[in-house]
Amino acid sequence: MRVLGLASMGGVILLAAASGCATGTSATGDDTIDDSGAKPDVTTSDSGSGGDTGAPKDSGTKTDASSGGDAGNDAGPCGGPCLGLKSTCCGSTCVDTTSDQNNCGGCNAPCGSETCCSSTCVDTMGSDDANCGGCGIPCSGTCVSGTCQQSTCTVDKGNCAHSPCVTGAALGKLCDFTDEGIVFVVCTAKASCCNTTWDSTCVTAATALETNSCSGC
Repeated sequence: MRVLGLASMGGVILLAAASGCATGTSATGDDTIDDSGAKPDVTTSDSGSGGDTGAPKDSGTKTDASSGGDAGNDAGPCGGPCLGLKSTCCGSTCVDTTSDQNNCGGCNAPCGSETCCSSTCVDTMGSDDANCGGCGIPCSGTCVSGTCQQSTCTVDKGNCAHSPCVTGAALGKLCDFTDEGIVFVVCTAKASCCNTTWDSTCVTAATALETNSCSGC
């Protein structure tokens, strides 16, 4: 009985020793936190998402494009392209050379006292019937000092080539016979008015006959 008791106790001791060794290994030697190293490796060394991407520093969009600076260098003295009516750059200003008084038809082409009309200097305050008093203002009568004076000539020229109140080609003696009859009277007194040319002397004679009618011719 004592032998069996010792044997049984030895078996218990051996079992306890075996259990104690396994438990000690699990608790002290093979700690999962020390061996895995998951958190230190993943979060600090390998991911580096915030520091490695460096998108704001590497992209350099504003610095490399330099759109504002480069465009200004290529724009020329006017600071950019001249568009619309003011399509020409003169000095450092975009101008409309079709109407600019100092750049009429091109840069540095002043009109002085005249007016720039369609790229041409015009005396609109003179006798230009197409630009009487301003650019593109027609005058159906006579432009005098920029003012359009409508004709008050009332002479009926009949079949004559022109009015007997103005100079021109010789007129037929009977061209206004059924109307005013002025040509017939003038040519009777001076045949050359109907044979050669209707000159200033012919006009003077016609005006003497029809003073009021020729006043605006």
